[in-house]
Amino acid sequence: MVPNEVIIIGGGKSVEEGLSLGLKNHIKDKFVIALNYSYKFFDNTFLCFGDSEFYKNDNPNKVYPNIYEELKTLPLIVGMKKNNKITKIIHPNTLVLPVNNNYCGKDGLKKGFYSGFLSGLFSISIGIYLMDFKGTIFLLGYDWSKRTKKEVNNKEKINIHYYKGIVHRGSQWTDSYEKHNPEGYFKSFLSEKEIKIYNVNPNSNILTFEKINYKKMFELLSTRTFEQDSLREFIKIKLLRSSS
Repeated sequence: MVPNEVIIIGGGKSVEEGLSLGLKNHIKDKFVIALNYSYKFFDNTFLCFGDSEFYKNDNPNKVYPNIYEELKTLPLIVGMKKNNKITKIIHPNTLVLPVNNNYCGKDGLKKGFYSGFLSGLFSISIGIYLMDFKGTIFLLGYDWSKRTKKEVNNKEKINIHYYKGIVHRGSQWTDSYEKHNPEGYFKSFLSEKEIKIYNVNPNSNILTFEKINYKKMFELLSTRTFEQDSLREFIKIKLLRSSS
């Protein structure tokens, strides 16, 4: 049951190309982690999130869709336990795991899964662990979108997500991507010599991993599929063991 391949779907606009090429059919019954609102657009093994306000927003100063009741209907959700606030509001279908600002490899089970400030990092850490530190990861929508100098000077906003009609705190929010070097966040995963990570966007600003297009990804995908409920049971058992 241990998977040897995981597809992680972020929110970057480049996912539009995959959708136009039949991405949904290519990843049917695969081990798929959907980040944040990607769960609305793709069948997935589980939803992964970081911010408690994404899950249930009680802060009038932060803009998030009201999805709390909808989340109750999903088969499996995995989130970051940044503080005890999140444990008070989670549904029975949700696991929250401790996090760490450093990647600790196999020691991360005791010290927390690497997250930095991004669910995209957290999900990679979880994927590596669930594959027993050996396998292939395909990153979709990991664009690290930035504005041009002209757009910055004109204080323009750009559309950085593939999903339409969902307004949230991260919509058109590029400041953090423009101020931070992604290599500093992603390079830690290079220490895993038996993990191969592909960034499925030739134009991504994340340069840490080999970049490929969707056609190449479809060629590289294994033929292995999973009965999703059985895979979820395996995941729950393994993650509950690590968080106990």
